[in-house]
This record gives sequence, C-alpha cells and structure tokens, in this order.
Amino acid sequence: MQHLCLIETPFQEKFGVPRQPLLVKEAWGKLTFPKNDFYAEAFRGIEEFSHLWLIFEFHQIEEKEFCALVRPPRFYGKKKMGVFATRSPHRLNRLGLSVVEFDRLEIQENSVVLWVKGVDLVSGTPILDIKPYIPYCDSIAHAQAPLFDKPQVTAVRWACEKVPPIPDQRLIEAVISLDPRPGHENASGEEFGVSLSSWNVRFQKQGAELVIVKITLL
Repeated sequence: MQHLCLIETPFQEKFGVPRQPLLVKEAWGKLTFPKNDFYAEAFRGIEEFSHLWLIFEFHQIEEKEFCALVRPPRFYGKKKMGVFATRSPHRLNRLGLSVVEFDRLEIQENSVVLWVKGVDLVSGTPILDIKPYIPYCDSIAHAQAPLFDKPQVTAVRWACEKVPPIPDQRLIEAVISLDPRPGHENASGEEFGVSLSSWNVRFQKQGAELVIVKITLL
C-alpha cells in the first residue's frame, strides 16, 4: 500500500511513545509533502478542523505469524485478550488509527508541511491517509471501554545538572509522567532510558516520583 509520507516526531524508538494519542500535547508531528499540483490543493480547508485522523502503518512489526491472543502492556503480563479487543500493534494488516490535534499548515517554496500535536507515533512511521475528525459522529458520549481508563500521571523530578530548553523540558516531563516502563516494573531504583527529540533521558522510580537522573544529547 502506498504511503503519503513519513511523519517526523520526537520519538526515536518505541519505548517512551505514549500508549494513546493526545496524552502528550507537547508531542509534535511534522508531515512533509512535495509542492505539486495535487498537494497544493489537497489540504484546502483543513484549517477549519481542530483534529485529524491519521491512518498509518505499524512499520516496525516484524514479519511473523500473528497471534489471536495478546497481552496488553498495562495488564502486568497476566491477562490475555483477543487482538481485535485491543490496540496492539501486532495486527494482521499492520494498520493503525490515531487522532491528533491540527496545529498549522505551512506552504513553503518546494513543500507543503502539516504540523500536528499529541502524536503517539515513532518518527518515520508511514502515513497512509489523513481525514478530518468530526465530533458529532466520531465522539460517542456514553461509549464503554473498560480496559482503557485514562492513565494516571506520576510526579516528575529533575535530579541532573543539565536541563534542556523549556519546549524539550516540557515534552520530556509529559512523556516520563505517563511512566513508560513496562507494566510489571514496580520496583524502585532500576534505571531506564528513552530517546526524545535530540535527547537521551535516563530516569528511575524513586518512591512516588519518577526522577530524571541524566540527560545527554543524541
């Protein structure tokens, strides 16, 4: 299936990517298209929509036999669910769907650039299609999804000498506050690393906090 473009995001690896879209508003996405006759007109009117659907491919899933039962990460490795009852990336057709916030459209000399916010995609993810989010039919007030409660936010504390500029600092804090560690990792003290934007961030759980202990440029 032909893709439109590869999205650029702050997430250089799967670890640390928010488990759902719009959880980290600081997580930007950049979609760049050639400025030809088609793309020069294809985005006309998109500024009128506050949110967009991105249809994408889980491109980092290896070719292998797919299982009908999977273990969602927040079930602590115990409960299996049918793949169609989860949002697991291990799907037969590798298709994903993500809602993002429209930020702006830039018409440049040789390209058309669409900026969005709240992404939950690894940088380099192939985007297959873009559609407007329509509240009256895409949002169902009394819909039930008992397995997908909104995640709790954990306090984040900086315990390193170097602190990045404010935009990156806010992005890092927002991502770490969602506790990207595997669901079964409850012990304090073990150090984890995540690559965000141009930074490698090392953090650990200390009591009720997630503490950033080291940060270096990639």
